[in-house]
Amino acid sequence: MPDHSATGSCARCGAALDLASLKLGGFWYCRPACAARDAETAFPPPGVSEAALINRPRRAHRRRAPKELRRR
Repeated sequence: MPDHSATGSCARCGAALDLASLKLGGFWYCRPACAARDAETAFPPPGVSEAALINRPRRAHRRRAPKELRRR
């Protein structure tokens, strides 16, 4: 039986495994906090703010009508 994860990611949070990873109960975890299921320390804070993830238009002017509907 292989001594490494088949997917190379943590069973709880999906983070990549490294040298600090540990195997507990047949599952691989990225750090001891994930293995202990401590939600506050298991997940690092997000690198991107939530406002940046919202899809919003980048331009200030209105959208163009389709070519067939434009006035000439």
